Amino acid sequence: MSNSGSSIEIAIEADSIGKCYRIFESPRARLLQGLWGNRRQLYREFWALKEVSFQLPRGQTLGVVGRNGSGKSTLLQLLCNTLTPTIGQVKVQGRVGALLELGSGFNPEFSGRENVFLNGSVLGLSQRQIEDRLDKILGFADIGSFIDQPVKTYSNGMVVRLAFAVQAHIDPDILVVDEALAVGDEMFQKKCYAHLEQLKEKGTSILLVTHSCPQIIQHCDQALLLHKGIARMLAEPARVTVTYQRLMNASDVEWEAAFADPAATGPAEHGAHAPIPSEALKAASAADPDKIDSENWLDPELKPQTTEIYPSHGGSITDAWIECESGKRANVLSPNEDFNIVMRYTADEALKDISFACNLASVTGQRISGQHFTPSDEGQNTRQNFESGSSWEIRFYFHAGLWPGVYFVNGSMLRNDDPSRQFVHRVIDYRALRIMSTSDSMPIGVCNLRRCPPVIRLLDQEAATESRSERKEFSEPDKIPNSL
Repeated sequence: MSNSGSSIEIAIEADSIGKCYRIFESPRARLLQGLWGNRRQLYREFWALKEVSFQLPRGQTLGVVGRNGSGKSTLLQLLCNTLTPTIGQVKVQGRVGALLELGSGFNPEFSGRENVFLNGSVLGLSQRQIEDRLDKILGFADIGSFIDQPVKTYSNGMVVRLAFAVQAHIDPDILVVDEALAVGDEMFQKKCYAHLEQLKEKGTSILLVTHSCPQIIQHCDQALLLHKGIARMLAEPARVTVTYQRLMNASDVEWEAAFADPAATGPAEHGAHAPIPSEALKAASAADPDKIDSENWLDPELKPQTTEIYPSHGGSITDAWIECESGKRANVLSPNEDFNIVMRYTADEALKDISFACNLASVTGQRISGQHFTPSDEGQNTRQNFESGSSWEIRFYFHAGLWPGVYFVNGSMLRNDDPSRQFVHRVIDYRALRIMSTSDSMPIGVCNLRRCPPVIRLLDQEAATESRSERKEFSEPDKIPNSL
């Protein structure tokens, strides 16, 4: 299938699709509705998805983002034909592989090997075709002897491994993945995403639902933002994820206000091979990502749900906040923004010989960076004392370098005169910090330690034979000759 007036081959076309459910107050009302028919309405309508339109070209990846309940899973089920749309229609060209729910399509009583053949047959492969792919499927799943055990004995991770291995090796024209990879470990996730890139090179179209904005930016050509069943944006991944992060904790009123004037800027541009949005989405996707990327702001709804405040032993951490380098309070920052963490303390009794610590942890609890501080009088090596009832603040300065994501602020006061370094007070996940995803975010490792852009130096034949020690003088950026 080709788009009219263009040579772009379309894998999926959604034309004003929507899904409406009837919500009854009681089983009796449902029964009466069946008896009375359309003469009386005893239900209320709930639109899980409403009038969503787009086209996805062959060989491209579309990321779908949105809060829980925004209609992401409903959209994918409509595209996979496991749900029938209430309105609109879906046109899909080619074989579809789908990971919609954990273990969907598996018979728990069958062994993993038997389920491979069962799934392959359902997806249209012959016995011979499945046998030809079996070694690759089993090697990718890497679940060892469990392949001949009933699936009901598998862990969630093993089910995901086998399910992805089957779906990814049936040569799908379209692959739909709905958060399933979040269950697997990091090594398996990396293997899956590498395989997704290989499938794209072969022309497979991919729909990826994930809450990870860095994954959307890294793996997707375009992104679709859903809220309350309505498609709000279809544009470049960086543009969509920035908007999503900004509105993630906003109220419905704030969402409506954010898209109330889509004509304020020009329509979004779309590449020759990008998903083709409806006219309404073109207008709604017009925000300027460069402008948004440069902003830092305070999101009052960005609060940890895992805060732990330990008992006090003579002093307390009473408050904490994050500041931009300019001193403005903010908890949503661009990756290039230096920032400060300010912690406020109070002494419930006289305190002496104490020190302070502050660190940032990832969502998995891994400490990414931190500082330890022991106050002393200027020019002396004596520890500062704090009188009972006194209060003070400490400002910890941090360089930019965190990759996009959410981080949590932890703090503590410690007694240095105690060999066990007893805590005076300690707080865990006390505040939250979000680092925005931007168009140039390409996470490698746990943090960004780059000092400056890399430098290339062309060597002639004579220079290329120089010893390593003779060329060492150019290894440091600040020693590079001005001529370069």
